[in-house]
Amino acid sequence: MPKPLAGVRVLDLTRLIPGGVCTMMLADLGADVIKIEDPNGGDYGRWMPPLVDGLSVFFRICNRNKRSAILDLKTPDGLAALRRLVKGADVLVEGFRPDVMRRLGCDYESLRAINPRLVYASLSGWGSDGPYADRSGHDLNYTSIAGLVGAMKTPQVIGGQTADIGGAYVAVAGIAAGLFQAQRTGEGCHVEASLFEAALPFVLYPWAEALKTGAVGGQGALTGGAACYNVYHARDGRAVSLSALEPKFWANFCHAVERADLIADHLLPERQAYLRAELAELFALKTAAEWDERLREADCCFAVINAPGEVANDPHIQARGAMGIGADGTPWMRSPLRLEGEAFEPGRVPGYGEHTRIVLAEAGYDAGEIEALIAIGAARAG
Repeated sequence: MPKPLAGVRVLDLTRLIPGGVCTMMLADLGADVIKIEDPNGGDYGRWMPPLVDGLSVFFRICNRNKRSAILDLKTPDGLAALRRLVKGADVLVEGFRPDVMRRLGCDYESLRAINPRLVYASLSGWGSDGPYADRSGHDLNYTSIAGLVGAMKTPQVIGGQTADIGGAYVAVAGIAAGLFQAQRTGEGCHVEASLFEAALPFVLYPWAEALKTGAVGGQGALTGGAACYNVYHARDGRAVSLSALEPKFWANFCHAVERADLIADHLLPERQAYLRAELAELFALKTAAEWDERLREADCCFAVINAPGEVANDPHIQARGAMGIGADGTPWMRSPLRLEGEAFEPGRVPGYGEHTRIVLAEAGYDAGEIEALIAIGAARAG
């Protein structure tokens, strides 16, 4: 059975995580993703340590099932090649700062004139307008201003790229909607995915709570203030989490640990400091493994906290085939978007410029023209 995006061609002009994850998900859904890289090293995610056989582990995870072509978009001939590729493309994804593509003459309006069905997706840090639009930024900056870092009792680096990955998912959703529109009307659209704005929904509850109660970092029900939704340490020093927000889960927990006297205090604001102290003493009595065995069947939203290096060994991860390491040492992570009957294979990662000649030939260049482009530096083959 063909995948839903089989036959869809995507030109990927992005680098690093957001665009890489976005187009990886499109490739997993069957799209033909052509990664357009510059001749000065390409996506610098390729070379970020740690490396396996000289190639970044991070790059391997985010760029499976794609093809790579090298074009120099700073040259007229390189730009002309991109425009020719656009004629046969369904989607273009770019991750530059606002106005970069306009200066190149490759903004949405310019490329729409070439291909009206094109779905043009822009992933940027802050969006195309507003006072921060031209600022540099990374995930920590976006989550800081979005309030996620400040929601914690002690503001610190979040253990994951929330805005980057959130932005990738937003872009995928927008691209899917754009493809649907193009199929129905023959007209594509411009999809804008701001990484900063992608982080905002993650702070929805703390923000609404702060507006109503004045709670500051570490005081909210979901940010460390509630005893039933918190992190504790077991006797062996391992961290565990309890998320018994609903009364039934809290009651189940209290009965399982033989502390029915705590049930009535559940979410009473004036009792949270007392409850946190009681639970801290309680969890320190046993090891994390002992607590896991005791609470596993209690239906109380308990979990032992995995460190990143432990995640792939989790039995549920293994049973679901969600992530692993290939025979060649390449780590892989399956897209969380699954379709019934889908057969998943991690797929290979493209070499730098491996498909330049093939991609240009598919765009209508003959062998002599391709070699001429390579000779003048407008294109390069790996």
